[in-house]
Amino acid sequence: DLDTIGRMCYKVNDLGLDSIDVGAAIGVAAEAGLMEWGDGVRAMEIIDEIGAGTPFGRIIGSGAVLAGKVLGIEHVPAVKGQAMASYEPRAIKGTGVTYATSPQGADHTCGLTIRAKVNHLDPKGQVDLSRTGQINMAGYDTLGACIFAGFGFAASPESIRDLLNARYGWNLDTTILQKLGKETLSMEREFNHLAGFTNKDDRLPEWMVREPIPPHNAVFDVTEEDLDILFNW
Repeated sequence: DLDTIGRMCYKVNDLGLDSIDVGAAIGVAAEAGLMEWGDGVRAMEIIDEIGAGTPFGRIIGSGAVLAGKVLGIEHVPAVKGQAMASYEPRAIKGTGVTYATSPQGADHTCGLTIRAKVNHLDPKGQVDLSRTGQINMAGYDTLGACIFAGFGFAASPESIRDLLNARYGWNLDTTILQKLGKETLSMEREFNHLAGFTNKDDRLPEWMVREPIPPHNAVFDVTEEDLDILFNW
């Protein structure tokens, strides 16, 4: 029910929390049998518990990963502690690659591939697709450009070059976006490395590799070897 979803988003925003992660945490609660799937009234009650600071509310308010650990649930859609948005990585495998490998965790704004004219169920070529998306999006983030502005810049790549040259008196070419993106991703990965992350953290939850999703009964089958070479440029 869209009205219920709208009220839930309002309440979550009012608490200063992320609607994606709280939504995933509520899904974990449903998986644990603490509410029925689709029960908007109970979902609203859970959000109210977050605001009230009840023990259960504190668990859900701490996010999907912690909720899964406390409640003993394997089916937690998250990578590096960040919950996935609505894009199913077993069906949109390029975005699955982004979820797995992005230094920021399962962040759809780091390289969404859903608009690409490819067979999203085919694991081949998805690493290259994700790599391009992640580089470009890291470049846009560095510039402070909104993800939606990226559609316009993609149609006119010389605009970024011209804007930066005009503002700073530089002499850049049209590859500046990719240069910024690669530099940003390299720094993010170095931060993660120093924090103890390894390539074993660049993975989707194991259950997405073995459990198929209808109607095509797809699993996430991009190989670990391919995931590990994404940042080789």
